[in-house]
Amino acid sequence: MAWSSAGANSSANGSNWHTGNRSHPAIAARLLDPAGCQAMGHGVDDTSVDSAAAKAAQHYLVTPAFEHVAFPIALGFVAGFVDIFGFMALFGLLAAHVTGNLIFIAVDIARHQYNLIMKIAALPIFAASVAISAWLIGTLSARGRQPFLPVVLLQAAVLGLSLIAGMLMPAATSPDDATVVLVGSMMLFAMAVQNTMMRLILNDLPPTTIMTGNITHMVAEGMRLAAGFGAAVTPSEALVLARRAQRIGLALASFTAGAIIGGLAQLHVGYIGLLMPIAALLVLIPIRRNEMRRCRSVKPTTARSSVPECFAR
Repeated sequence: MAWSSAGANSSANGSNWHTGNRSHPAIAARLLDPAGCQAMGHGVDDTSVDSAAAKAAQHYLVTPAFEHVAFPIALGFVAGFVDIFGFMALFGLLAAHVTGNLIFIAVDIARHQYNLIMKIAALPIFAASVAISAWLIGTLSARGRQPFLPVVLLQAAVLGLSLIAGMLMPAATSPDDATVVLVGSMMLFAMAVQNTMMRLILNDLPPTTIMTGNITHMVAEGMRLAAGFGAAVTPSEALVLARRAQRIGLALASFTAGAIIGGLAQLHVGYIGLLMPIAALLVLIPIRRNEMRRCRSVKPTTARSSVPECFAR
């Protein structure tokens, strides 16, 4: 599938969103084709690419970059909000930082508290949800459809179901009761959709659910530049680094704000507060449509000029 190269690349390097494959000649040629703005992987002519590496690079970016600042802001907000909301409402269940549940399993065992069913089930539920999301994205891509709109609508819909279930069911009284299992499973599914979307669709953005890696990357890059390690940075590379740092900063700040607001919402308004992350997701739909409309309106003259116009605003 067209997105598989991106996913494989991302698996090899967790920070693959910043690698800048747009400079590859095969990609530059691909960007000259206006159809590249309309279909993820649709109509790619593999016979025009000589090597396997070049073919992988060509497939890596076959959809316009998600460069609008609203994407890291909104998705960071959603992740922070849902994570703290679930933690407070569902007896310490983490829906975004799923592996953090392993730590709480260990803490509960050390304290001789053995209501662990949901925390143990969180990882396989999340993994199954990622598989479903990846299948959906791959199926849509294989049919020549842009997957972002249906996937973000799916995430918003599942969060909406979490809201309804949380309001209709009795308040959770233990870590493994029916409310925690049902609402927690839906929140895990919603955040699995977002994580998969970040990996396979929005792979030109920093992760919005894993802030530790973002901070590590930003500080390490800053130290490398400050100490003068490696080759001298060109003006274009400096621009890329500045843009990268801005996106990381926006994701970190919005995640923090989302966590604070999510905690306050859970305390004061309950599940109705989930309308906020749902709204944040829905706001991205018209923004993305405007990006795609602008992309299709570009009439590139050269590979060099077409890339910044449509793919790296």
